[in-house]
Amino acid sequence: MSVTNPTHHKEQFVDESESLWRGIHKSQIKKKLDGTYRPSSGAFKSTDISVDIASKTTPGKSIRNFAALSGFLAEVPIKLGYPVIEYPMEGNDAHALIKGKIKSRHATKIANASEWVVGPKLETGN
Repeated sequence: MSVTNPTHHKEQFVDESESLWRGIHKSQIKKKLDGTYRPSSGAFKSTDISVDIASKTTPGKSIRNFAALSGFLAEVPIKLGYPVIEYPMEGNDAHALIKGKIKSRHATKIANASEWVVGPKLETGN
């Protein structure tokens, strides 16, 4: 079964060693017990998740209108059984998709494997 978009000539799988970046909305940022922040698993619970291939873009281009930008290796979703395919879009040649419906426990594993590329800019109350 092919997941190739009709506009693509050939499906290109992303190598496990590539870094992937995911824009994180403010509502998808959770405070940890130690006072630091992490992306919530909800940022990764979806079907066919959009990410950018880090080697093909810059943090400034990837963050767009998001509150933060998280990064993780492609091997994380791949080893969980989700292929990552290149899926360039108009204006974003770095775009890729983590294919499939991400299960809750897998979304948590991806979130836990994430590190901030651009940390959240959250207001602090005084």
